[in-house]
Amino acid sequence: MKQVMQKAQELADAIVASEVYRKMKDLEEALQNDEAAAEAVNDMARKRQKVEKLLTEKGMDPEELKKANQEMIQAEKKMNANPKVAELKNARKSFSSMMDNVNRVLRLVITGEIREDDFQGGCGGNCSGCSGCS
Repeated sequence: MKQVMQKAQELADAIVASEVYRKMKDLEEALQNDEAAAEAVNDMARKRQKVEKLLTEKGMDPEELKKANQEMIQAEKKMNANPKVAELKNARKSFSSMMDNVNRVLRLVITGEIREDDFQGGCGGNCSGCSGCS
């Protein structure tokens, strides 16, 4: 068990040291330090919470929900139009893809099985020409 935990720690260290992870973390910090980008994200979160709260209330007013939903949609558009938000979304997508590939490798080694959807995300299983996991 100790060896497994040690290897898991080594994998975690390699992930944290990867360019994909570092870029994502740098962009998260840059977004938080950009007043307009951070406010766009926070505004979207507040609007989403308002919609979610309205959905849980008994006797909810459909017009109030409609208005809150429209406000949320506008906040989301504004957030997505921010270049720092878009850049961070792309970085998070790359990180997620890397982690999906790590999980595919683990599943293959542990179970010997390949699921049909394992390689539909652009990974063919052959890493020789891939720069996506660096």
